[in-house]
Amino acid sequence: MEAFIPFYGRRKGRPLRNTARRLLEEDLPKYLIPKSLHNLTSLFSHQPEKIFLEIGFGGGEHLAKEAKNAPQNGYIGAEPFLNGVGSLLKHCSDKKLDNVRIWPDDIRLQLAAWPIASLDGIFIMFPDPWPKSRHASRRIINKENLAEFARLIKEGGELRMASDHASAKNWILSGIMANPHFSWSVEHPDDWRVKPIQWPETRYMKKAIEEGRKPAWFKFKRLPI
Repeated sequence: MEAFIPFYGRRKGRPLRNTARRLLEEDLPKYLIPKSLHNLTSLFSHQPEKIFLEIGFGGGEHLAKEAKNAPQNGYIGAEPFLNGVGSLLKHCSDKKLDNVRIWPDDIRLQLAAWPIASLDGIFIMFPDPWPKSRHASRRIINKENLAEFARLIKEGGELRMASDHASAKNWILSGIMANPHFSWSVEHPDDWRVKPIQWPETRYMKKAIEEGRKPAWFKFKRLPI
């Protein structure tokens, strides 16, 4: 019997438009990853040079641009919010992306079955901050999740994160600094205050800046075992 994993986010927002409904019905099966998965490379029609996972891809802009810019790689996106899944499918259709695969549910249902050192990086862009102390257990950066990320990311691989919420920035850094498997190399405030030029923009990032919130950008490196 599978262990119960509580989920606290939204599954669906505003009513789906006809295009999104059609994409979910017709296109999602082509991108869907199976419930039981033991070899990530087999997901793709090509032999990917690198494989990355984005957890909570929102509208899919970041993941789609990464996949478009690096067709030699493979990208897995996890997002339980169906409106976001429909949005990513639209990006995949418009950009004719064949190197993207989708898990439209809580990624924790998948990770334990994936092989050690099977990912070259994990992206978590603007996660829900869950700022109230009673909701701390819902935050994506916690001891258990970091242990799983460390198991999956190859030595020298990347854990990429961004947030515009003050408390989220603090718990991201405090969690990483307490973890022996990741390092954060910075030399100047611009290393986290300025978005790296190669990181794609997202709709949420633009909204945060327009509303006066200042995102922080974090790139953590997987240390040798």
